[in-house]
Amino acid sequence: MNSVATSLPQPDSARWRPLRLGLIELYHYDAEEFWFERGRLLLRGNNGTGKSKVLSLTLPFLLDANLSSARVEPDADRGKRMEWNLLMGGRYERRTGYTWIEFGRIDDGEPRYLTLGCGLRATAGRAGVDSWFFVSERRVGASLRLVTDQRTALNRERLAEELGSHAVFTRARDYRRCVDEQLFHLGSERYDALIDTLIQLRQPQLSSSPNEANLSAALSRGAAAARPAGARGCGGGHDPARRTARRTERLPRHAGRGRPLQSGLRPLRPHPGAPPRPRTAPGADRVRQGQRAKRAGPSEALRRGRQAVEDSEQGAEWKRRDRLTEDRRPDRGP
Repeated sequence: MNSVATSLPQPDSARWRPLRLGLIELYHYDAEEFWFERGRLLLRGNNGTGKSKVLSLTLPFLLDANLSSARVEPDADRGKRMEWNLLMGGRYERRTGYTWIEFGRIDDGEPRYLTLGCGLRATAGRAGVDSWFFVSERRVGASLRLVTDQRTALNRERLAEELGSHAVFTRARDYRRCVDEQLFHLGSERYDALIDTLIQLRQPQLSSSPNEANLSAALSRGAAAARPAGARGCGGGHDPARRTARRTERLPRHAGRGRPLQSGLRPLRPHPGAPPRPRTAPGADRVRQGQRAKRAGPSEALRRGRQAVEDSEQGAEWKRRDRLTEDRRPDRGP
């Protein structure tokens, strides 16, 4: 491993994480790299310095491979064409550039790398942009060069010579399939749902002016694309919640069945060896209840009054049942 490779960021996880991304001859950038820290990137600067442009030209564009400005630009402005990022409104007559991102992970104790990139070429007076994509395990700046010694970006033919024709794609569909096989293993339908969701979530100021219809459609599409086995595994944890909900719905139907049982209960009698309960002066309990009710307010007093009436009626019912039970005992003489 050469000194350049050792100076580059190294992976520290068994999962794929972005390590670097870069722009070559795009927008105002001649050749610029941005390094991630543990899979995270912070871009800070004044308005108009190009923070949003860096992201729009890298992620999720390098996963989507769609040059439409409605999918490249965060605000989906169809007037911001890709050729403007190359020609800069007439500053250049012809320009070739690259956007790329590098992922890394640890596999059996050894670092692995994967670089995704897109080459772009535009010419003044000709509509549209020529594009090609590549996927490689080589690292930009170490074992992979995207510019010549004269600091000119490689064209598609030179890149195919550098990497091999199998690693360079002219059709976005083939490139997306290769990216999915290398990073995600989702399948085309679920992969498309993932990218659509990322594009919806990337909208600027999503929390202040969300597009609920588009976001709901993207999330619903992603859920519908889930594999049946995976969906069953995820939904299995909700079975206890469903059972609890069904039991709760049945509670009103069974509520009336508990009343006869409640009315047949008798109050506990004191143990024969327990000390006698101290007697209170007649009416003392009612006086204390009245004082508490007065402090609690009218509504509380009304509730306590109703409770006292129910308790007295319930106590009378229990005494009546006790007398009937005593009369029916077989060991009781005539």
